[in-house]
Amino acid sequence: MTNNIVRTPTKASGGITEEEKVLLKEHTDKWIKMILRTTLTDFTKLKPAIEGLYAAADLANPIVVLAKSPIQMVFMYGAAAALLSKKNTQDAQTVMNTVTEAFNAVDTSSDGVVSKYVEVCKKLAGKKGITEAKQWSNVYQGGAYWAQYDVYLTAMRDVIGLRLPEHENYKYWEEAAIHGTFRVMHEKFCIVSDFPQVLKIDDQNQAHSQNGPSHRWSDGWSLYHWHGVSVPEHWIMDTKSLSAKEAITWQNIEQRRAACEILGWAKILAELDAKVIDTDGDPEIGELLEVTLPDIGTEKFLRVKCGTGREFALPVPPDMKTALQANAWTFGMDTNEFVIPEVRT
Repeated sequence: MTNNIVRTPTKASGGITEEEKVLLKEHTDKWIKMILRTTLTDFTKLKPAIEGLYAAADLANPIVVLAKSPIQMVFMYGAAAALLSKKNTQDAQTVMNTVTEAFNAVDTSSDGVVSKYVEVCKKLAGKKGITEAKQWSNVYQGGAYWAQYDVYLTAMRDVIGLRLPEHENYKYWEEAAIHGTFRVMHEKFCIVSDFPQVLKIDDQNQAHSQNGPSHRWSDGWSLYHWHGVSVPEHWIMDTKSLSAKEAITWQNIEQRRAACEILGWAKILAELDAKVIDTDGDPEIGELLEVTLPDIGTEKFLRVKCGTGREFALPVPPDMKTALQANAWTFGMDTNEFVIPEVRT
């Protein structure tokens, strides 16, 4: 039914048409492609977008600088912000020239790039530089990596047909998302991270690589992910060093699940010599296991399969007797009041 659909430059209501549904999918795919790009930033297009953002906020043009990676961006910000906070300091352009030259001179051909950036930051601005670097998350914006908002906003304009006064200034935000990633914004300057040279994903478009970094920037700084979950480097690059004890006791539950998937349950159970206490017929209720962990003692875990088909383990209290009781406990319920959810994610 399309009788109730309203489309004017200032109003959109009544659902979407079949044609719009197709166009929205194409629009989304276009943005996903831009988000996942691994080509270097075109600074000639990025700079006017950033300047437009500052102008929209009634601020003077900033000094716009491109960093090789997000981690370089963080420590460049710390050094520059610290230097500009001092009285009788040099002018902003001189400071930014000095900071940019010092960081770009770092030899990134070997490991330890983070520690090298720390040292440069300290050399330029002392402890104040490190203190300011720690504040980066208070002044950053995501650029391309916040594009879930831009997909929606631009779809309402380009597919649905809204034409609002706000679109005039929004265009700078949009261009900054298209041509740059993370940025830190100071009154005097804006530092934007380049796109990575390597970006690997799984079939759900989640960051993922089982044999190397999921992200790698031109200075060698890398991130590691397992199906969208950030994990320590050694879990991917030196899997043999990942023990079953580390995996099953890791504090962050999503990372724990990832560690267990990386190792494989067969290896975990074999290494820990787990004893099955109770098995439920429903794999989403799972199995209650008892294991003896080195330096910890006897612990109980619930091994379950979530709605996505992945297995993971949850620590449960030692007084649990059945898998159903343990599963109910994870929801804060007693067994007699627990109702199996229709969908488990």
